[in-house]
Amino acid sequence: MTGDSRPVVGLGQCSLDILGILRDYPDRDQKAELQDILMQGGGPAATALVALARLGVDTAFVGRTGGDDHGTRIRNGLLAEGVDCSDLLVDAAGSSQVAFIVVDMEAHRNIFWHRGSAAALTAAEVDPRRIAMAAILHLDGLQLEASLAAAEIARGQGIPTVLDGGSWREGTVRLLPLIDHLVVSEKFARQAGGDNLPDALRRLSTYGARAVTVTMGKEGSLTMTGGAVYKMPAFVVRAVDTTGCGDVFHGGYIYGLLRAWDIPQVVRFAAACAALKTRALGGRTAIPFLSEVLDLLDSQNQVQPELLEDGMIRDLTFQNPGQGL
Repeated sequence: MTGDSRPVVGLGQCSLDILGILRDYPDRDQKAELQDILMQGGGPAATALVALARLGVDTAFVGRTGGDDHGTRIRNGLLAEGVDCSDLLVDAAGSSQVAFIVVDMEAHRNIFWHRGSAAALTAAEVDPRRIAMAAILHLDGLQLEASLAAAEIARGQGIPTVLDGGSWREGTVRLLPLIDHLVVSEKFARQAGGDNLPDALRRLSTYGARAVTVTMGKEGSLTMTGGAVYKMPAFVVRAVDTTGCGDVFHGGYIYGLLRAWDIPQVVRFAAACAALKTRALGGRTAIPFLSEVLDLLDSQNQVQPELLEDGMIRDLTFQNPGQGL
């Protein structure tokens, strides 16, 4: 696809998602019927790789599941999408992460999750050969010691790194100087830089990333690169479920990097991928194929990134600061 046969390597969290659509939330001690129900794999890094696989990119996942049935389902879901799971380890005595996700009729969702007892990856369990073969290393920061080790290897090999920042976590500050492309939630940006969005963008840029993007759901995204700030509006799609939108945005972003596009074009492509994902229940069900993304980009050609002037940047505010895990 890019003239480079090396895969995108993702390291981080994988889970099993159990999702249902609910018409109305019940009062305490009451019952409510789910309109639809679905079980499928999830997790930030893992789902980003699924998005890339559907776009025609070779991918490989580094992580760990428990030795339970959930772990088997997680692995099989990735294999079915063509993701290389040679480095997906199993903690035979541990349990896998699982999430219960309730989606309302307006596509908003509440997530209830259990981390599981499977041990976190250690730095010693990261195979340097796997990282060195990567075209791009994608991290979600949820396996910190392993992520640091992998990012150090990637930096030494000149391999670009991308971080999905959902929430600011203990040790995040150690990882940021090793990241070339930082794509984060509003929650992460606020945790990093306070209540002022322009200040948060600038502060995150000081860690050395080539580009910093803050995703804002239906409000689109903001990107700072080379001192310039771009506002990318969201594409118009009838949304059913927003679960996994950020993960798929990252997949689309990495695809654009592989194609060596400029950053505004990268973000526009990523936004289209994320919008199309919302069409069905589940973080992976409606992840688009390349032809679908290209059709949306063509049909909504008026949706373009806008270079913001200084006065417009000063007026930027957080829209959905509670979002992000």
